[in-house]
Amino acid sequence: MFRTLTLLGITVLSLVVVGFILLASAGEINGLRIYQNPYFFVTHQALWLGVAFVFFAVAALFDYHKWRQWPWLTILAYVGVAVLMMAVFAFPATKGSHRWLRIGAMRLQPSELAKIMSVIATAVVLDRMGWRIERFWKGVVPAIAMVALLMGLAVVEPDFGATMVIGLTAGVLFLVAGMRFRHMGLMGLLGICGVGTLLAFNANRMNRIAAWLPSWLASAMGVSAETIAKNADKDANYQLTHALVAIRNGGITGSPGLFRSNQKLAYLPEAHTDFIFAIGAEEWGLVFSLGLLLLFVLFFVWGIVIAAHSPDRLGRLLAYGMTFLVFFQAVFNLGVVTGCLPTKGLALPFISYGGTNLITAMVAVGTLFNVGRQVDLPLPRSRGRGWGTARTTP
Repeated sequence: MFRTLTLLGITVLSLVVVGFILLASAGEINGLRIYQNPYFFVTHQALWLGVAFVFFAVAALFDYHKWRQWPWLTILAYVGVAVLMMAVFAFPATKGSHRWLRIGAMRLQPSELAKIMSVIATAVVLDRMGWRIERFWKGVVPAIAMVALLMGLAVVEPDFGATMVIGLTAGVLFLVAGMRFRHMGLMGLLGICGVGTLLAFNANRMNRIAAWLPSWLASAMGVSAETIAKNADKDANYQLTHALVAIRNGGITGSPGLFRSNQKLAYLPEAHTDFIFAIGAEEWGLVFSLGLLLLFVLFFVWGIVIAAHSPDRLGRLLAYGMTFLVFFQAVFNLGVVTGCLPTKGLALPFISYGGTNLITAMVAVGTLFNVGRQVDLPLPRSRGRGWGTARTTP
């Protein structure tokens, strides 16, 4: 256990340190422009890290079995998050979306809390449900309905990124819990149809997809030449274009060097948040890109090891859920910044500026520590045991 949790801790610490160094550079210009303080974002992120560490400690020390033993606690937390997600509509929209709660100078994003709560609630329900997850009406439908509520609230905000992360993470938990493949296929098909319908009636989202697609493919999908030309010069393609310029300029070892990015000079409006990876790729080059990708892969590996060796079903579901929750978000962010996915506002865990996102990531890590410290957890190679074999502490 000590070796794996130590490696997980080193990996997370490395991500956090890299994030602060990169944020000090990426947030400098926007800090000066908005707050007349080049260190505004990095100092506030340090304060948020202190809060996030408290949440990490609580998640690591609170016995996760209590979520199952005290159903009222799970229900209360679930309802509380749902209420917070509805409360965002009492505040003015930001860039066309109702995603934030403003409490004085502090802003909270309830959809980030919904990601964590979706994993906890789904894991508890699936654990209590047991073999009934194989049945459609008494297993699949109740489990899907619980996740669908949080996804629906995220869609209304709208926050399609959170919707996708919650849905895909829940799909992993359903698979681990033993849901039948035909039921998962049916739910997946309905989900794809629902997402397609939402996209078709959202002009902004369709513009982003049209801007991301090659012009010939956009034309084949019925997008007019005027729309394609308009998107090429508008917001839909602006940030991606400059992100790719930053990545290309970085080369192998970075150019022009640390704290000397050109694209952060008001070219990338979200340089310190969603597109912070592009600034790192420009300043540190391919070395940074591959190193950061390696750190997230290592996080994923240690999380899977902890989940596979979990002493019970609930711990296994929680560990798998938290691991995929962070990993999916990282993959989506990197996919957007590199042009592999349509542009979508989604923070890079441990790296992007944002207090609620940092708290979410640290709660996920704390939960992994919680599960891992309750089992004798050797590395797979050390004793030749399979990853799927759980062994309780003597």
